[in-house]
Amino acid sequence: MLKRIFLTVAVLAWSVMPASAKTIKTLSLDVFMDGGTLVVESNDADGPDRGDTFIVTGKIYPGGTIAGNPSTAPGGSIGEWTCRGWFTGTGTAVFSTQDFFLPDDTTSLATEGIEHDGLGLAHLDTRVITGGTGKYDGQRGQHTEERLGTNGTGVFNITFTFKLLKTSPEAKK
Repeated sequence: MLKRIFLTVAVLAWSVMPASAKTIKTLSLDVFMDGGTLVVESNDADGPDRGDTFIVTGKIYPGGTIAGNPSTAPGGSIGEWTCRGWFTGTGTAVFSTQDFFLPDDTTSLATEGIEHDGLGLAHLDTRVITGGTGKYDGQRGQHTEERLGTNGTGVFNITFTFKLLKTSPEAKK
């Protein structure tokens, strides 16, 4: 009888274990941001102000590719990155949506959230994964964003570390 109770408790404990303990995967991507694509819409020469918008794009590489902080984009890009958003009015903080097209919109990840220091190098924020397409359909989780340095276009090289939790039946494949 005691053996049966122990077995039942063990099975129940496993079945209510957080899904994150079962299926989290890590994905690391590097982005070479292209300062030539940066557009900030502001009506104030002293800006940016709350509500001012921006957009910037870049090239995506496998994690570790641009760890040396190159000044020019290397060859071998595996996709395109787009970041667009609004200044929050708190220093250079922004609320942004980031799209990772791997290599295009048929296989992609999307994230959004606050970036507390929109302009500085001392930057390590965590953002929510809002979804994906293709093999990333049904994704949820979060990612951290770490700036590696300023590249030759005047903006940042960044490493993104994703903690992915697949939630759709398709994602189990």
